[in-house]
Amino acid sequence: MRRKKLIALVLASFLVLSLIVWKGTSMLFFSNEEQVPVIIQEPEEEHNLRNTVLYYQDDKGFLVPVMRKIPWPEGKGIAKASMRALVDNPANRKDIEDVGLAPILPANTGILGMSIKDGLCKVDFTADFLNYGNKQEESAMVKSIVYTLTEFPTVDNVQIMIEGKSLRELTYGLNVSTPLTREDINYSGTGKNKGKVIVYYQGTVNGLENYFVPVTKDIEVGGSVTVVSALEALIEGPSEDSGLFSTVPSSLEVINTDVINGIAYVNFSEEIREINDESIAQDMVKSIALTLKEYYKNDNMDIDQISILADGEEIDFGEVGKEEPAAVPTFANEY
Repeated sequence: MRRKKLIALVLASFLVLSLIVWKGTSMLFFSNEEQVPVIIQEPEEEHNLRNTVLYYQDDKGFLVPVMRKIPWPEGKGIAKASMRALVDNPANRKDIEDVGLAPILPANTGILGMSIKDGLCKVDFTADFLNYGNKQEESAMVKSIVYTLTEFPTVDNVQIMIEGKSLRELTYGLNVSTPLTREDINYSGTGKNKGKVIVYYQGTVNGLENYFVPVTKDIEVGGSVTVVSALEALIEGPSEDSGLFSTVPSSLEVINTDVINGIAYVNFSEEIREINDESIAQDMVKSIALTLKEYYKNDNMDIDQISILADGEEIDFGEVGKEEPAAVPTFANEY
């Protein structure tokens, strides 16, 4: 019996060793003959990739944030690599075409230089950058650049340059004489109301893959924008001609919200109990969580989880449990 146990132990040891080598985990071993260290490294292609949020465009003109793993060669800037990933070329199109999105910078656009200092990112493009066709394309392209670069924690604003020169304005009048910051992504308002919020609806191109879209909306406010008014703007839904949709019923009412120890407790009217489809519930929770994340970010408050209540009572809702709130997504979309 002891002999069998010994054989089993030896076989198990060989199995564990083979799995470690197969997975490519970075570990250190010594050969029995020469006592020379043998290092097994992680695959190079995984080691040189970094999670990066890029703002692509869909066929309706909306900018869509997507987390991609893009190559980050050692010693070269990841911010510059993110700009190259937005250039319209066959390789970049193929990377994202299954979702129905497209890179937004004109073909052959090159990045001549980039610097980041004290929160300001200066990026110098070749003249090919100006090969776009109208004012809408101009605005969307610049917003894509600004939003993509300000995803990096070291960047607060962006100065666009062409062939080493700072311009006062671009072809269709967009002012780029001063550094640009995030403002009004996918704006759907009129500019006449006092308050603005960012809510998350959904879009699709092929009817199979859905993605979440940040939309800036105007809201009527007497004073400051509240979290309840932000959620009410989400519940209102997208405009009928936008091509976007929402799984949040327009009949739903927000009673109140509260944040305790990083958990957002969202209290809705009793109608929320009528939603039994798990996939719809999951999409609802993600739209709500992303919208709350945007709202509380402006108050410099982080929320980590979300719990759904019906008239003051915590309920199981999709993947959200009474005793186990759902995690707030780090990224709106991942492909």
